Amino acid sequence: MTLYIEAPLLNVNDEVVTLIRWTKPARSLVRKGEPLAVLETSKATFDLESPHSGYLHAFVSEGETVSVGAVIAALTEGVDEVPKKPAAAEPGAAAPDSSRKITKKAELAARKAGIDLNVLRASVPGEGAITESDVSEYLSRSVAKKASEAPSFPDLVDDAFPTNRQQRLLIIGGGLGAVQVLDSLARIDDQRATAIVDDNPELRSKSLMGVPVLGGQKDIEALFAQKLFDAAVVSVSTSIGFRQRMYEKLRQLQIPAANVIDPSARVQRNAVLGGGNVILAFCHIGSCAILGEGNFLSPYIDIEHHCKIGNFCTFGPGVMMSSLVNVGDSVKFGTGIFIEPKLSIGSNSIVGSGAILVGNVPENSIVKTTMGYTIRPRS
Repeated sequence: MTLYIEAPLLNVNDEVVTLIRWTKPARSLVRKGEPLAVLETSKATFDLESPHSGYLHAFVSEGETVSVGAVIAALTEGVDEVPKKPAAAEPGAAAPDSSRKITKKAELAARKAGIDLNVLRASVPGEGAITESDVSEYLSRSVAKKASEAPSFPDLVDDAFPTNRQQRLLIIGGGLGAVQVLDSLARIDDQRATAIVDDNPELRSKSLMGVPVLGGQKDIEALFAQKLFDAAVVSVSTSIGFRQRMYEKLRQLQIPAANVIDPSARVQRNAVLGGGNVILAFCHIGSCAILGEGNFLSPYIDIEHHCKIGNFCTFGPGVMMSSLVNVGDSVKFGTGIFIEPKLSIGSNSIVGSGAILVGNVPENSIVKTTMGYTIRPRS
């Protein structure tokens, strides 16, 4: 069987790619997953990996620019086979393998999203069983393609009269944290949420508090290009690593990170806030305090005057911090914590619930509190 290889869609805004060089000689045997060629778009270079094992037959010369979806090569089972280049190949031109297995979860996700199983078989590269993550990838590509092809419809108010308009926000993460952020935004006059992205395929085509879930992480650039939002905020509080990765992605895409501050929170005079912070109900940021970027403050957090907080820290409810406390980056606080004045808490530390800190905490530490109560049946 001959398998045709197409120029992939590497960037939703690119219609062509340039083949820089072939990394395998003609008629050589290549294994599944081995690099075949180096491609270049307007933004980056990319190693094209072989979707199957077979003998390589190139249809495109080095340095040639082709349209996305154009057939650039073929893989054959025998070295002496001479495949013909299709006259007008389209993406997904290879005949679907009806015998290819689809896992039960993947089948349910595909049917729920209205995806034809034969189209799915033809669109997912590889030979193994199609999984739920493959369905998620397919949906992400579909959303990105539709967003890149869709015409831009100007908003008759926001685009025509941009002065003093509300800041339109993309919410990254559609879980419980998103509900908290959306609840605060419902009471903020100068911001509103316009879209949500989440990689959970079960959330596609759904909405939270009237805000639609329009795709996953891979769709952020396309949605921004369509001017559907002005800035983004990460609603996930439980994973510091995820927050860091998402804010790095926003930097690379040159997308602003917004602060969401609940109207009931109080930020005192001369306090300094970085970008991308979520500050929920009844928090207090004291005078001359410094808060870095990407932090998530649950309700009832008290950061007193002249404290300094680093980046990507998360606070459970009820953390009470006295003055002149210095907190590093990526520190995770539990619930109900009291911190004495002038202490330092090193980066990458975890402070467990119920702790009363009276001494400094070194970097990469875990503070665990011994609980002083017992539970017994009522007599």
